[in-house]
Amino acid sequence: MAAQLYKTHTGQLFHAGSIVIINVGLPARGKTHGSRSLIRYMNWLGVKSKSFHMGQYRRRLYGADISPDYFDLGNDKMAAERINAEDTCIDDIIEYLTAGGGQLAIYDASNLRAVRRREIYDRFEAHQIRPLFIEYICENDVIVEENIRKVKITSPDYVTMDPDSAVSDFRARIARMQPYYESIDGNDLSYIKLYNVGEHFVVNNIRGYLQSRVVFYMMNLHISDRTIYLARSGESSNEGSYKADAPLSDSGHRYAHYLHDAIQRRIKERHAAVLAKSGVDMSSRTLKVWTSTHVKSYQTAEYFAKHDVAVRRRMLLKGLNPGVCENLSLGEVREKFPSEYQSYLRDPYHHRYSLAESYHDVSVRLEPVILELEREQDDILIIAPESVLRCIYAYFAPQGLPDSLIPTLAFPRSIFVELTPTAYGCNERRIGISPSTEQ
Repeated sequence: MAAQLYKTHTGQLFHAGSIVIINVGLPARGKTHGSRSLIRYMNWLGVKSKSFHMGQYRRRLYGADISPDYFDLGNDKMAAERINAEDTCIDDIIEYLTAGGGQLAIYDASNLRAVRRREIYDRFEAHQIRPLFIEYICENDVIVEENIRKVKITSPDYVTMDPDSAVSDFRARIARMQPYYESIDGNDLSYIKLYNVGEHFVVNNIRGYLQSRVVFYMMNLHISDRTIYLARSGESSNEGSYKADAPLSDSGHRYAHYLHDAIQRRIKERHAAVLAKSGVDMSSRTLKVWTSTHVKSYQTAEYFAKHDVAVRRRMLLKGLNPGVCENLSLGEVREKFPSEYQSYLRDPYHHRYSLAESYHDVSVRLEPVILELEREQDDILIIAPESVLRCIYAYFAPQGLPDSLIPTLAFPRSIFVELTPTAYGCNERRIGISPSTEQ
Protein backbone atom coordinates (compact mmCIF):
# COMPACT_ATOMS: atom_id res chain seq x y z
CA MET A 1 0.00 0.00 0.00
CA ALA A 2 1.12 3.54 -0.66
CA ALA A 3 3.26 5.33 1.87
CA GLN A 4 3.00 2.91 4.77
CA LEU A 5 4.25 4.72 7.83
CA TYR A 6 4.72 1.49 9.76
CA LYS A 7 5.44 -1.96 8.38
CA THR A 8 6.04 -5.35 9.99
CA HIS A 9 7.02 -8.72 8.53
CA THR A 10 3.70 -10.28 9.57
CA GLY A 11 1.57 -7.37 8.36
CA GLN A 12 -0.01 -7.16 11.84
CA LEU A 13 0.63 -4.05 13.91
CA PHE A 14 1.41 -4.07 17.60
CA HIS A 15 -0.23 -7.49 18.10
CA ALA A 16 -3.51 -5.59 17.89
CA GLY A 17 -5.48 -8.51 16.49
CA SER A 18 -8.19 -8.29 13.85
CA ILE A 19 -10.91 -5.67 13.96
CA VAL A 20 -14.15 -5.39 12.00
CA ILE A 21 -15.99 -2.09 11.92
CA ILE A 22 -19.74 -2.59 11.53
CA ASN A 23 -21.48 0.47 10.10
CA VAL A 24 -24.95 1.42 11.31
CA GLY A 25 -27.30 4.04 9.93
CA LEU A 26 -29.82 5.00 7.29
CA PRO A 27 -28.65 5.69 3.75
CA ALA A 28 -27.18 9.12 2.85
CA ARG A 29 -25.63 9.61 6.30
CA GLY A 30 -22.01 9.33 5.15
CA LYS A 31 -21.26 5.67 5.89
CA THR A 32 -19.54 4.85 2.61
CA HIS A 33 -17.63 8.13 2.48
CA GLY A 34 -16.42 7.61 6.05
CA SER A 35 -15.49 4.00 5.32
CA ARG A 36 -13.45 4.79 2.22
CA SER A 37 -11.63 7.60 3.99
CA LEU A 38 -10.85 5.48 7.05
CA ILE A 39 -9.56 2.61 4.89
CA ARG A 40 -7.32 5.03 2.99
CA TYR A 41 -5.86 6.33 6.24
CA MET A 42 -5.35 2.91 7.80
CA ASN A 43 -3.61 1.53 4.71
CA TRP A 44 -1.42 4.63 4.65
CA LEU A 45 -0.43 3.88 8.24
CA GLY A 46 0.44 0.33 7.24
CA VAL A 47 -2.64 -1.43 8.65
CA LYS A 48 -3.83 -3.79 5.92
CA SER A 49 -7.47 -2.78 5.57
CA LYS A 50 -10.42 -3.19 3.23
CA SER A 51 -14.03 -2.02 3.03
CA PHE A 52 -16.79 -4.47 2.06
CA HIS A 53 -19.79 -2.59 0.66
CA MET A 54 -23.14 -4.34 0.88
CA GLY A 55 -24.47 -2.56 -2.22
CA GLN A 56 -21.79 -4.22 -4.34
CA TYR A 57 -22.79 -7.67 -3.08
CA ARG A 58 -26.47 -6.95 -3.69
CA ARG A 59 -25.81 -5.80 -7.26
CA ARG A 60 -23.51 -8.74 -7.93
CA LEU A 61 -26.11 -11.27 -6.75
CA TYR A 62 -29.35 -9.66 -7.95
CA GLY A 63 -28.43 -6.82 -10.33
CA ALA A 64 -28.97 -3.08 -9.93
CA ASP A 65 -32.63 -3.21 -10.96
CA ILE A 66 -33.88 -5.06 -7.90
CA SER A 67 -37.41 -4.77 -6.50
CA PRO A 68 -37.92 -1.81 -4.13
CA ASP A 69 -39.34 -4.35 -1.65
CA TYR A 70 -35.75 -5.52 -1.04
CA PHE A 71 -35.27 -2.39 1.09
CA ASP A 72 -38.44 -2.95 3.12
CA LEU A 73 -37.12 -4.87 6.13
CA GLY A 74 -40.65 -5.91 7.00
CA ASN A 75 -41.11 -7.71 3.69
CA ASP A 76 -40.55 -11.36 4.56
CA LYS A 77 -40.56 -12.46 0.90
CA MET A 78 -37.28 -10.61 0.35
CA ALA A 79 -35.71 -11.67 3.66
CA ALA A 80 -33.88 -14.66 2.16
CA GLU A 81 -32.27 -12.47 -0.52
CA ARG A 82 -31.15 -9.90 2.07
CA ILE A 83 -29.71 -12.52 4.43
CA ASN A 84 -27.93 -14.27 1.58
CA ALA A 85 -26.24 -11.05 0.46
CA GLU A 86 -25.27 -10.17 4.04
CA ASP A 87 -23.89 -13.63 4.82
CA THR A 88 -21.88 -13.68 1.60
CA CYS A 89 -20.30 -10.38 2.54
CA ILE A 90 -19.63 -11.49 6.13
CA ASP A 91 -18.03 -14.73 4.89
CA ASP A 92 -15.63 -12.70 2.76
CA ILE A 93 -14.74 -10.44 5.70
CA ILE A 94 -13.98 -13.42 7.91
CA GLU A 95 -11.84 -14.96 5.16
CA TYR A 96 -9.96 -11.66 4.70
CA LEU A 97 -9.24 -11.26 8.42
CA THR A 98 -8.43 -14.88 9.27
CA ALA A 99 -6.65 -16.13 6.16
CA GLY A 100 -6.16 -13.16 3.84
CA GLY A 101 -3.65 -11.22 5.91
CA GLY A 102 -6.01 -8.35 6.67
CA GLN A 103 -6.11 -6.66 10.04
CA LEU A 104 -9.05 -4.26 9.72
CA ALA A 105 -12.24 -4.60 7.67
CA ILE A 106 -15.35 -2.49 7.40
CA TYR A 107 -18.77 -4.05 6.96
CA ASP A 108 -20.41 -1.16 5.12
CA ALA A 109 -24.14 -1.80 5.38
CA SER A 110 -27.12 -0.20 7.10
CA ASN A 111 -27.46 -2.82 9.90
CA LEU A 112 -30.57 -1.12 11.29
CA ARG A 113 -32.05 -3.84 13.53
CA ALA A 114 -30.55 -4.61 16.93
CA VAL A 115 -31.29 -8.36 16.83
CA ARG A 116 -29.52 -8.80 13.51
CA ARG A 117 -26.56 -6.70 14.72
CA ARG A 118 -26.16 -8.99 17.72
CA GLU A 119 -26.13 -12.04 15.44
CA ILE A 120 -23.42 -10.46 13.31
CA TYR A 121 -21.47 -9.45 16.42
CA ASP A 122 -21.53 -13.00 17.81
CA ARG A 123 -20.44 -14.44 14.48
CA PHE A 124 -17.34 -12.24 14.32
CA GLU A 125 -16.51 -12.85 18.00
CA ALA A 126 -16.60 -16.60 17.35
CA HIS A 127 -13.66 -16.10 14.97
CA GLN A 128 -11.79 -13.89 17.48
CA ILE A 129 -12.47 -10.80 15.40
CA ARG A 130 -13.15 -7.77 17.57
CA PRO A 131 -16.24 -5.78 16.40
CA LEU A 132 -16.48 -2.00 16.62
CA PHE A 133 -19.76 -0.34 15.62
CA ILE A 134 -19.82 3.11 14.01
CA GLU A 135 -23.29 4.64 13.87
CA TYR A 136 -23.88 7.57 11.53
CA ILE A 137 -26.75 9.71 12.82
CA CYS A 138 -27.91 12.79 10.92
CA GLU A 139 -30.69 14.99 12.27
CA ASN A 140 -30.04 17.76 9.75
CA ASP A 141 -32.25 17.36 6.68
CA VAL A 142 -30.12 19.82 4.69
CA ILE A 143 -27.05 17.57 5.03
CA VAL A 144 -29.04 14.48 4.03
CA GLU A 145 -30.54 16.19 0.99
CA GLU A 146 -27.15 17.50 -0.13
CA ASN A 147 -25.63 14.03 0.28
CA ILE A 148 -28.41 12.47 -1.80
CA ARG A 149 -27.97 14.96 -4.63
CA LYS A 150 -24.17 15.02 -4.66
CA VAL A 151 -23.37 11.40 -3.92
CA LYS A 152 -26.18 8.88 -4.09
CA ILE A 153 -27.52 9.78 -7.52
CA THR A 154 -24.06 8.98 -8.91
CA SER A 155 -24.00 5.48 -7.37
CA PRO A 156 -24.08 2.39 -9.63
CA ASP A 157 -27.77 1.95 -8.81
CA TYR A 158 -28.67 5.07 -10.79
CA VAL A 159 -26.30 5.21 -13.74
CA THR A 160 -29.19 4.93 -16.22
CA MET A 161 -31.66 7.18 -14.35
CA ASP A 162 -32.06 10.94 -14.65
CA PRO A 163 -31.11 12.91 -11.47
CA ASP A 164 -34.64 13.90 -10.39
CA SER A 165 -35.94 10.33 -10.72
CA ALA A 166 -32.89 9.02 -8.87
CA VAL A 167 -33.44 11.45 -5.98
CA SER A 168 -37.11 10.46 -5.75
CA ASP A 169 -36.32 6.74 -5.79
CA PHE A 170 -33.63 7.09 -3.15
CA ARG A 171 -35.91 9.06 -0.82
CA ALA A 172 -38.47 6.26 -1.17
CA ARG A 173 -35.78 3.70 -0.31
CA ILE A 174 -34.94 5.60 2.90
CA ALA A 175 -38.63 5.82 3.81
CA ARG A 176 -38.98 2.03 3.51
CA MET A 177 -36.06 1.45 5.85
CA GLN A 178 -36.77 4.18 8.43
CA PRO A 179 -39.42 2.32 10.52
CA TYR A 180 -36.97 -0.50 11.32
CA TYR A 181 -34.08 1.66 12.50
CA GLU A 182 -32.97 0.93 16.07
CA SER A 183 -30.09 2.96 17.45
CA ILE A 184 -27.18 1.20 19.17
CA ASP A 185 -27.51 0.53 22.88
CA GLY A 186 -25.61 -1.64 25.30
CA ASN A 187 -22.61 -0.91 27.50
CA ASP A 188 -20.93 -4.18 26.54
CA LEU A 189 -20.53 -3.06 22.90
CA SER A 190 -17.67 -1.03 21.51
CA TYR A 191 -19.14 1.80 19.46
CA ILE A 192 -18.82 5.32 18.13
CA LYS A 193 -21.83 7.47 17.37
CA LEU A 194 -21.31 10.36 14.95
CA TYR A 195 -24.00 13.03 15.01
CA ASN A 196 -24.53 15.35 12.03
CA VAL A 197 -21.26 14.36 10.37
CA GLY A 198 -18.95 15.17 13.25
CA GLU A 199 -20.98 17.79 15.14
CA HIS A 200 -20.55 15.69 18.26
CA PHE A 201 -19.57 12.14 19.23
CA VAL A 202 -20.48 9.43 21.70
CA VAL A 203 -17.76 6.85 22.35
CA ASN A 204 -18.22 3.68 24.39
CA ASN A 205 -15.94 0.85 25.50
CA ILE A 206 -13.05 1.57 23.13
CA ARG A 207 -10.27 -1.00 23.57
CA GLY A 208 -6.74 -1.12 22.25
CA TYR A 209 -4.51 0.85 19.93
CA LEU A 210 -6.34 0.34 16.64
CA GLN A 211 -9.80 1.15 17.98
CA SER A 212 -8.37 4.29 19.60
CA ARG A 213 -6.75 5.23 16.30
CA VAL A 214 -10.09 4.82 14.53
CA VAL A 215 -11.76 7.15 17.04
CA PHE A 216 -8.99 9.72 16.59
CA TYR A 217 -9.35 9.67 12.81
CA MET A 218 -13.15 9.78 12.78
CA MET A 219 -13.07 12.91 14.93
CA ASN A 220 -11.21 14.64 12.08
CA LEU A 221 -13.54 13.48 9.31
CA HIS A 222 -16.46 15.09 7.47
CA ILE A 223 -18.36 14.37 4.25
CA SER A 224 -18.58 17.91 2.91
CA ASP A 225 -17.59 18.27 -0.72
CA ARG A 226 -14.21 19.91 -1.26
CA THR A 227 -11.31 19.88 -3.70
CA ILE A 228 -7.58 19.64 -3.09
CA TYR A 229 -5.17 21.11 -5.62
CA LEU A 230 -1.47 20.19 -5.75
CA ALA A 231 1.05 22.43 -7.51
CA ARG A 232 4.82 22.66 -7.49
CA SER A 233 6.63 25.73 -6.26
CA GLY A 234 7.93 27.97 -9.04
CA GLU A 235 11.50 27.72 -10.29
CA SER A 236 14.06 29.44 -8.06
CA SER A 237 17.19 31.33 -9.07
CA ASN A 238 19.25 28.45 -7.58
CA GLU A 239 17.03 25.48 -8.39
CA GLY A 240 19.47 22.70 -7.50
CA SER A 241 20.21 23.85 -3.95
CA TYR A 242 18.12 22.94 -0.89
CA LYS A 243 20.20 24.96 1.57
CA ALA A 244 20.35 28.17 -0.48
CA ASP A 245 16.55 28.61 -0.28
CA ALA A 246 16.71 30.98 -3.23
CA PRO A 247 13.86 33.27 -4.40
CA LEU A 248 11.89 32.81 -7.60
CA SER A 249 13.57 33.32 -10.94
CA ASP A 250 11.88 35.37 -13.68
CA SER A 251 10.52 32.11 -15.07
CA GLY A 252 9.24 31.22 -11.59
CA HIS A 253 7.32 34.49 -11.33
CA ARG A 254 5.67 33.89 -14.72
CA TYR A 255 4.70 30.39 -13.61
CA ALA A 256 3.19 31.73 -10.37
CA HIS A 257 1.08 34.22 -12.31
CA TYR A 258 -0.15 31.56 -14.76
CA LEU A 259 -0.87 29.12 -11.92
CA HIS A 260 -3.08 31.66 -10.14
CA ASP A 261 -5.12 32.32 -13.30
CA ALA A 262 -5.45 28.61 -14.12
CA ILE A 263 -6.64 27.67 -10.61
CA GLN A 264 -9.22 30.46 -10.52
CA ARG A 265 -10.45 29.53 -13.99
CA ARG A 266 -10.82 25.89 -12.97
CA ILE A 267 -12.73 26.78 -9.78
CA LYS A 268 -15.29 28.74 -11.82
CA GLU A 269 -15.67 25.79 -14.21
CA ARG A 270 -16.25 23.37 -11.32
CA HIS A 271 -18.84 25.59 -9.64
CA ALA A 272 -20.76 25.96 -12.90
CA ALA A 273 -20.69 22.19 -13.51
CA VAL A 274 -21.97 21.36 -10.00
CA LEU A 275 -24.75 23.95 -10.28
CA ALA A 276 -25.86 22.54 -13.63
CA LYS A 277 -25.76 18.91 -12.46
CA SER A 278 -27.14 19.03 -8.93
CA GLY A 279 -28.49 22.56 -8.44
CA VAL A 280 -26.06 23.21 -5.57
CA ASP A 281 -24.61 26.74 -5.52
CA MET A 282 -20.91 26.64 -4.58
CA SER A 283 -20.08 30.27 -5.32
CA SER A 284 -19.59 31.01 -1.63
CA ARG A 285 -16.90 28.33 -1.26
CA THR A 286 -13.51 29.51 -0.01
CA LEU A 287 -10.08 28.67 -1.38
CA LYS A 288 -7.16 28.48 1.03
CA VAL A 289 -3.51 28.16 0.07
CA TRP A 290 -0.97 26.19 2.09
CA THR A 291 2.64 26.63 1.20
CA SER A 292 5.97 25.46 2.52
CA THR A 293 8.35 27.89 4.22
CA HIS A 294 10.74 27.73 1.24
CA VAL A 295 11.07 31.21 -0.23
CA LYS A 296 10.14 30.01 -3.72
CA SER A 297 6.98 28.34 -2.37
CA TYR A 298 5.48 31.30 -0.56
CA GLN A 299 6.54 33.65 -3.35
CA THR A 300 4.55 31.43 -5.74
CA ALA A 301 1.56 31.88 -3.42
CA GLU A 302 1.89 35.67 -3.31
CA TYR A 303 -0.19 35.95 -6.49
CA PHE A 304 -3.10 34.45 -4.55
CA ALA A 305 -2.51 36.66 -1.51
CA LYS A 306 -2.72 39.75 -3.76
CA HIS A 307 -6.29 38.68 -4.60
CA ASP A 308 -7.32 38.26 -0.95
CA VAL A 309 -6.86 34.48 -0.80
CA ALA A 310 -5.69 33.31 2.64
CA VAL A 311 -2.13 31.95 2.44
CA ARG A 312 -0.60 29.90 5.26
CA ARG A 313 3.07 28.96 5.49
CA ARG A 314 3.71 25.52 6.98
CA MET A 315 7.08 24.17 8.07
CA LEU A 316 5.85 20.59 7.61
CA LEU A 317 5.54 21.17 3.85
CA LYS A 318 9.27 21.72 3.35
CA GLY A 319 10.86 19.49 0.72
CA LEU A 320 12.94 16.39 1.33
CA ASN A 321 16.35 17.27 2.75
CA PRO A 322 18.92 15.69 0.36
CA GLY A 323 21.78 15.74 2.91
CA VAL A 324 25.12 14.87 1.29
CA CYS A 325 23.41 14.68 -2.12
CA GLU A 326 22.87 18.44 -2.13
CA ASN A 327 23.37 19.81 -5.66
CA LEU A 328 24.36 16.39 -7.06
CA SER A 329 22.86 14.86 -10.18
CA LEU A 330 21.75 11.22 -10.14
CA GLY A 331 24.87 10.26 -12.07
CA GLU A 332 27.09 12.10 -9.60
CA VAL A 333 25.37 10.36 -6.67
CA ARG A 334 25.95 6.97 -8.32
CA GLU A 335 29.63 7.76 -8.85
CA LYS A 336 30.32 9.32 -5.44
CA PHE A 337 28.23 6.95 -3.27
CA PRO A 338 27.98 3.66 -5.21
CA SER A 339 26.96 1.40 -2.31
CA GLU A 340 24.46 3.97 -1.03
CA TYR A 341 23.02 4.31 -4.51
CA GLN A 342 22.48 0.55 -4.74
CA SER A 343 20.68 0.63 -1.38
CA TYR A 344 18.49 3.40 -2.73
CA LEU A 345 17.60 1.34 -5.80
CA ARG A 346 16.55 -1.58 -3.58
CA ASP A 347 14.22 0.57 -1.46
CA PRO A 348 13.84 4.13 -2.76
CA TYR A 349 10.99 4.96 -0.39
CA HIS A 350 12.78 4.06 2.87
CA HIS A 351 16.43 4.67 1.96
CA ARG A 352 18.05 7.63 3.66
CA TYR A 353 21.35 9.12 2.45
CA SER A 354 23.74 10.54 5.04
CA LEU A 355 22.37 13.68 6.74
CA ALA A 356 19.27 13.38 4.54
CA GLU A 357 15.59 12.46 4.85
CA SER A 358 13.91 9.49 3.20
CA TYR A 359 10.48 9.66 1.59
CA HIS A 360 9.27 7.64 4.55
CA ASP A 361 10.54 10.42 6.85
CA VAL A 362 8.66 13.01 4.81
CA SER A 363 5.43 10.98 4.99
CA VAL A 364 5.71 10.64 8.77
CA ARG A 365 6.30 14.38 9.01
CA LEU A 366 3.21 15.05 6.87
CA GLU A 367 0.74 13.04 8.96
CA PRO A 368 -0.61 16.14 10.80
CA VAL A 369 -1.12 17.81 7.42
CA ILE A 370 -3.05 14.77 6.17
CA LEU A 371 -5.34 14.86 9.20
CA GLU A 372 -5.94 18.57 8.77
CA LEU A 373 -6.77 18.00 5.11
CA GLU A 374 -9.42 15.52 6.22
CA ARG A 375 -10.77 18.04 8.74
CA GLU A 376 -10.76 20.99 6.33
CA GLN A 377 -14.06 21.81 4.59
CA ASP A 378 -12.78 24.53 2.26
CA ASP A 379 -10.92 23.98 -1.00
CA ILE A 380 -7.16 23.75 -0.46
CA LEU A 381 -4.29 24.51 -2.82
CA ILE A 382 -0.95 23.10 -1.66
CA ILE A 383 2.12 24.74 -3.19
CA ALA A 384 5.21 22.79 -2.24
CA PRO A 385 8.30 21.01 -3.59
CA GLU A 386 7.76 17.90 -5.71
CA SER A 387 8.92 15.52 -2.96
CA VAL A 388 6.11 16.71 -0.67
CA LEU A 389 3.48 16.52 -3.40
CA ARG A 390 4.50 12.92 -4.08
CA CYS A 391 3.81 11.88 -0.48
CA ILE A 392 0.50 13.75 -0.22
CA TYR A 393 -0.68 12.39 -3.56
CA ALA A 394 0.20 8.85 -2.43
CA TYR A 395 -2.27 9.18 0.45
CA PHE A 396 -5.15 9.92 -1.94
CA ALA A 397 -4.03 7.52 -4.67
CA PRO A 398 -5.93 4.25 -5.24
CA GLN A 399 -4.94 1.35 -3.00
CA GLY A 400 -2.19 -0.73 -4.46
CA LEU A 401 0.32 2.01 -5.36
CA PRO A 402 3.66 0.49 -4.30
CA ASP A 403 5.69 2.74 -2.03
CA SER A 404 8.70 2.16 -4.30
CA LEU A 405 6.93 4.23 -6.98
CA ILE A 406 6.34 7.27 -4.79
CA PRO A 407 9.82 8.78 -5.42
CA THR A 408 9.20 8.51 -9.18
CA LEU A 409 5.86 10.36 -9.31
CA ALA A 410 6.07 13.39 -11.59
CA PHE A 411 4.51 16.81 -11.01
CA PRO A 412 5.77 18.99 -13.86
CA ARG A 413 5.22 22.73 -13.69
CA SER A 414 3.14 22.55 -16.84
CA ILE A 415 0.18 21.20 -14.83
CA PHE A 416 -1.52 21.18 -11.45
CA VAL A 417 -3.38 18.18 -9.97
CA GLU A 418 -7.02 18.34 -8.87
CA LEU A 419 -8.15 15.75 -6.30
CA THR A 420 -11.81 15.40 -5.31
CA PRO A 421 -12.48 12.85 -2.55
CA THR A 422 -15.89 11.19 -2.95
CA ALA A 423 -17.85 8.38 -1.33
CA TYR A 424 -16.69 6.01 -4.07
CA GLY A 425 -13.02 6.98 -4.32
CA CYS A 426 -10.96 10.02 -5.24
CA ASN A 427 -11.37 11.65 -8.63
CA GLU A 428 -8.20 13.03 -10.20
CA ARG A 429 -7.51 15.43 -13.06
CA ARG A 430 -4.24 16.89 -14.30
CA ILE A 431 -4.91 20.33 -15.71
CA GLY A 432 -2.56 22.52 -17.70
CA ILE A 433 -1.82 26.03 -16.53
CA SER A 434 -2.81 27.29 -20.00
CA PRO A 435 -6.51 26.97 -20.95
CA SER A 436 -5.92 24.47 -23.75
CA THR A 437 -3.59 22.02 -21.97
CA GLU A 438 -4.81 19.07 -19.88
CA GLN A 439 -3.15 15.76 -19.00
